[in-house]
Amino acid sequence: MTEVPKVGLGEAESWAYRGGADGLALGRTLLERPRLSEAPEACWLEADAAWVRIEGFESSYPIALLGVMGAWIEPDYRTSFPFGSVVKVRLSWRGAEVGPLPALLMLQSMGLRGPLVGLSFQDVPPRARGQIRDVLRVLVEAGAAKAAAASLFRQAAAEAAPVHEIIDDPRRVRNILSVLLRKKGVVRRAAESAPPLCVLLSEVGAGTVRWCGIEGWSEAAAVEIAGHNSVFRFSIRAEQVRPGEVVSGLPATVERVRQSLHQRGVEAELTARFLHPLWLHLPPVEAEVVDVSFSSLRLALREGQPPLQPRLKLWLELPDGDDGVVHLQGEVRSVSAAGGELTQLCSVHVTAARREDERRWLRLVSRILHATTYGGTAWQAELWDLFESSGYFNLSGRRPEHFEAIKPSFLTMAQRAAAVPHLLYNVACLSEHGIEGNFSLMKPYHSTWMFHQLAKRPKSASTLSSRQVLRDIFTRCCEHAQADPECRWMMVYAEARVSWNERSFFEFARTHEATGLAAALPFRLMGVDVPDPPPGERDGAEGLPGIGEATALRIGEATALEQAELLEQLRVTSPRLYTEALDLVPGRFALGPCIERWRAAGLERERALLVARRGGEPIAAAVLELGELGTNLFRLLDSVRLVPMRPGGEAAFRPLLDAACGWFHRHHRTSFIYFGERGPLTHTGRAAVNDLGEGRLWIIAMELVPEFVEHVYKLTLPKPHR
Repeated sequence: MTEVPKVGLGEAESWAYRGGADGLALGRTLLERPRLSEAPEACWLEADAAWVRIEGFESSYPIALLGVMGAWIEPDYRTSFPFGSVVKVRLSWRGAEVGPLPALLMLQSMGLRGPLVGLSFQDVPPRARGQIRDVLRVLVEAGAAKAAAASLFRQAAAEAAPVHEIIDDPRRVRNILSVLLRKKGVVRRAAESAPPLCVLLSEVGAGTVRWCGIEGWSEAAAVEIAGHNSVFRFSIRAEQVRPGEVVSGLPATVERVRQSLHQRGVEAELTARFLHPLWLHLPPVEAEVVDVSFSSLRLALREGQPPLQPRLKLWLELPDGDDGVVHLQGEVRSVSAAGGELTQLCSVHVTAARREDERRWLRLVSRILHATTYGGTAWQAELWDLFESSGYFNLSGRRPEHFEAIKPSFLTMAQRAAAVPHLLYNVACLSEHGIEGNFSLMKPYHSTWMFHQLAKRPKSASTLSSRQVLRDIFTRCCEHAQADPECRWMMVYAEARVSWNERSFFEFARTHEATGLAAALPFRLMGVDVPDPPPGERDGAEGLPGIGEATALRIGEATALEQAELLEQLRVTSPRLYTEALDLVPGRFALGPCIERWRAAGLERERALLVARRGGEPIAAAVLELGELGTNLFRLLDSVRLVPMRPGGEAAFRPLLDAACGWFHRHHRTSFIYFGERGPLTHTGRAAVNDLGEGRLWIIAMELVPEFVEHVYKLTLPKPHR
């Protein structure tokens, strides 16, 4: 169970200001494991923490999930369990035993763990319930168990506002199957009397799929496999049935079912208040929130509370965990009956009532969904220390001393960014030893979020593995971007020769490149140091030294016709996702709404277009961009792209780069980035140009983000024990 902090990070006394101008210094108290006064209803157990013995079976089985309502074990694909029958079971833990208890055998899907063999206790005596709670309490306090979301056990928990997507592209179908390799699934056969089966996806061939299972099936069936953030359904028919193995053809389609808009509904200790729209004369209803995602929540109504029905509009209030209130607008999407003291479970689609509510809601849900990461909070000095220890300052041939000049701006921005999560977002993974990793997001264009500043501490005494750190910060960044209804693209400028970039970003892009929804485009990263202009140089774009009659070149701001010509050329010569993601399209090229948002937050953002003309005809262009200093340590928002507009236009790149130096000097910049999308640039002008190495511009469409999260999840699975 995830508890919402009552104060924000930085507001508790244990997160005290230390270090003066360096900003916040991390305290440790909030990261310590709290002592539980009450045992959770159910817990995931570490291996060998507790065992169950089933009457009639020779072996004992380690318990994966234990609660007062039942125990769950991993299927072993060798034992055929009599699902649907009641058996006697005994639980054992450190020499103590509970039982015998009657339990109903069933196969049940349990979130990310996939299908488990369930033993649902029947008529458990109070003494046995107390013993199980005692076991859970001791295991939690010993660190051998962690609380499980109670929504896993509620009837119809998997029916909460699913979002369906049908994928019929054969390449994507095969890619999804490859990501799910070695995962467990549930086979649901057409005959109502046929019990479900548990299978393991063992091999994906060119046109066939192999499944491991205790028994086969010959009729058409649906296989469900839970990924990291979605459930996938495949309709298959067995072509070959062998002992312990079934071979089927490659499914024609995959149905993706997301249980909430942003992947994961997680239980939270929250209470929502609202006036019932049909019973306005009654006091406000206070309903338990049983799980929550960025776009939805489920309410549990109890006996005596007025019932809800689909399509009712609600105005809800929830505590934000910081002694404030979040106001939400909601619409009831579905209602299901519940047992016990509950009368209804109601799925409600929600949106924030105001901008300030949107930020509070985003912060609240992020805290609940991500137990090890914190977003939107400023840790200036600690982040700088992480970048130093992780080797981030040595990327692209740089040295740590190169970044000292930008350090004051970065520390200031790290603090200011916490107030503008709709534009800038920082995700830190914390352990009891401090910050273990960092990943940042920004929204530099109208519908594009950009990853940047990925850093991970190389060695740590933390219990968090490097793989878990990467998984958690990637997942949180992706889910933050997905919470933006405008988001259509995600991008990153990634160094080409870093192994993690190759396995995560570039491999995924190659796999999906044929769909037109992903790309990893090469460029050469060049750092340009801006020189001081010579004495007497005119303050303007035209008439720069060496660009006059001697070369018959004139450089100035582009006219509307020249801009239209450039954008048409880019449309014809560049991938669509490149021009769309970077707003290199008519109507968005000037970055109007984007610049307004940045400036409204007190942040710089600008774009300009210079052209080099020979005989009045444009032969090359420079697309210049400016961002708030300190937003990115490599100054990726202070950049220029050079584009030839006529054959031989590359000859104008040197004078265009000199003109860009003048433009950045007038904007008080000492350096900027040149993206050499046509290779490195040989420059003999006044500016110092440094080759920082080969990079890739990685772009994917929003519809591929769930698959990218699955890809990262697969890469960061724990290493198998040897």
